[in-house]
Amino acid sequence: METIFNYNPSLQELSDIRFDSLSLCLKFAIDIEEELTPAIYKKLISQENAYYDLACLFEFRGDEDKANEYWSKLPENHKTNGLGLDNYIQTS
Repeated sequence: METIFNYNPSLQELSDIRFDSLSLCLKFAIDIEEELTPAIYKKLISQENAYYDLACLFEFRGDEDKANEYWSKLPENHKTNGLGLDNYIQTS
């Protein structure tokens, strides 16, 4: 499976794309209690979710072509809304 770890992310890049247990839960609804490691990430992440992180990584690197390559592998609403309804505003 292709993940961000195929591209040797720096500690700063991991921080930028929110590589931690809480963010894994918030982004992908994967709940773990231990510290997130590359091995745990690779074991739990789906390829689609890995593509999301890859797109984010390449956006932070300023490589829009590579980021778009990964965004294109995801449903369009992932690019516009993130993984949730980030752009949704409830009007009641």
